[in-house]
Amino acid sequence: MDKEVLIQMANQITDFWSPYPKTEATESIARHIHTFWDPRMRDQMKTIIDDGGEGLSPLFIETMKDYFNGPKSPAKPVPSAPQAKPKAGTPAS
Repeated sequence: MDKEVLIQMANQITDFWSPYPKTEATESIARHIHTFWDPRMRDQMKTIIDDGGEGLSPLFIETMKDYFNGPKSPAKPVPSAPQAKPKAGTPAS
């Protein structure tokens, strides 16, 4: 896809979401790119951003740098050891 068209599309998406609170805007921009852009478009955008992101909205650059770093999963709690259950008919101690 033409680089200028890709930049224009990215800025239009960002312009739509920019009035929203920043967290909502960045999540929505990233979700849109992930859902609707072909992987080749995302790869091309990564190259554009890695080359400086000229012409892109700062909010889009920030969002996509975070997106390209991968998901942020909360730390999983360590499961505790299972407690032994008393056998049927045996009083619990």
